[in-house]
Amino acid sequence: MLHAEVASVSEWMRACSTAFVPLRVRAATPAFRASLAQVELVPGLTITTVLTRASEVVRDRRVIAESPREDLLLSIQRSGIGTVRQHRRAARLTPGAAALYDASAPYTLAFPGQMSEIVLQLPRSAVSEVGNAFEDLTARVLQPSAPLRALASLAGSVDTGVQDRDRVCDEAIAESLASLLRATLAVDRATVEPPLEAELLAIALRMHVDEHAADPGLSPESLARAFHISLRYAQKLFALEGDAPARYIRRRRLEIAQRLLRSGSPVAEAARRSGFIDIDTFSRAFKREFGIAPSLARDTGSR
Repeated sequence: MLHAEVASVSEWMRACSTAFVPLRVRAATPAFRASLAQVELVPGLTITTVLTRASEVVRDRRVIAESPREDLLLSIQRSGIGTVRQHRRAARLTPGAAALYDASAPYTLAFPGQMSEIVLQLPRSAVSEVGNAFEDLTARVLQPSAPLRALASLAGSVDTGVQDRDRVCDEAIAESLASLLRATLAVDRATVEPPLEAELLAIALRMHVDEHAADPGLSPESLARAFHISLRYAQKLFALEGDAPARYIRRRRLEIAQRLLRSGSPVAEAARRSGFIDIDTFSRAFKREFGIAPSLARDTGSR
């Protein structure tokens, strides 16, 4: 159990770094006051209540390099407002809202005035083993759902001031919190993308590939970024037609190369102009797609 009441930025930095993960306090109101109370329900899983005046805390690349961690943190806003920034996104927290952030990547928490929150911290492995697949859910206000409401209610019911803990009860609460967070994220993954526009968006994605296939910088990741969607959702959209982004991009590049070869372009030039960086990769892909080597396709086309 941890309890801290502080009246300075340096004390708050030490308290937060001890309670959560090492970080820095970048800004705070002159008459700063803050407090936190934390209980560890099971090893690695904690519930912390936080009350603070205006402040901004950051976990930057330097701090991460010095103290790497794989924890996930969920902030549930109780009063006041705040902002969670990570992966070039920002989630505005108002009372009742919740957002996830990942200790393995830089993040910023900013609170312009007095606020209170509950923070659930747990190992990444307690939620899932999918690694960086959490990236598309961090710094987003999680969609309201029954699992999220139950999670917030259960987290809020934990008395962080009780010193004599019931180990069996705490283990049951910890298991329930992890399960509810998994359910919350599953609901959020299913609703974060606009399903009604899926077919039109799938068409737009393919049109974008058709237009930019010869650009060697085009990839499934850059395609998803261009449309402000997750790679996972882009893959789902292509799957509607039984395809995949990488396969569609490669096929369009090979079709461009085939036309260039038939018009007499040398193999190396056809590879370069169709978006392939490596000629050996191009030759293997071309033969798999069309059943003949690029040089033979050129010879056939030039007759």
